[in-house]
Amino acid sequence: MTGTFNLSGAAVAGGVFGCDFQIEKTVLGFENDASWTNQHGKVQDLPPFNVGVTSGTREKWIDMFRGRVGYALDQFLIYGTAGIAFAGTEVTVSNQVVQVNSSQTRTGLAAGLGGEWAAYVDTWGAVTLKLEYVHVDFGSKRYVDPPISGAVTRDVRLTDDIVRAGVNVRFNWDRPVVTKY
Repeated sequence: MTGTFNLSGAAVAGGVFGCDFQIEKTVLGFENDASWTNQHGKVQDLPPFNVGVTSGTREKWIDMFRGRVGYALDQFLIYGTAGIAFAGTEVTVSNQVVQVNSSQTRTGLAAGLGGEWAAYVDTWGAVTLKLEYVHVDFGSKRYVDPPISGAVTRDVRLTDDIVRAGVNVRFNWDRPVVTKY
């Protein structure tokens, strides 16, 4: 059994693709964003288990498909977002002699809030600056199951709290309509 620990090294880089529809001041849309991440952390087992054993968790990538609903105030949009998330994860259990790895793709729920400002608007579309917070909960999953080489199974709970900034390029595909936000 291990204690709780936070993943560190939270560099994230990725891209997003989506679509928005604006009706009056209401904006409805969806987006899919995929990111590489290097989050990782490790901790030793707690007594009465073998304190010489270390458990490590690593999140390698995260992909979210979310809907969003917002309210436009001239060139600014405030929105809420929710959807499904996937993450590539790996748990490593090791001591001085042996190391066991167990990988899984996790599925969870994502929800958050954000704001987007249309910094440059033209007839073809807009360039927007975005700041958002997203909480992702992947729940708890069992790794190293069945046990291998005497390694004890691990139930790993995984959540992400993500604050990110971005630049989006938006295109008016139908007709030249000036983006309001």
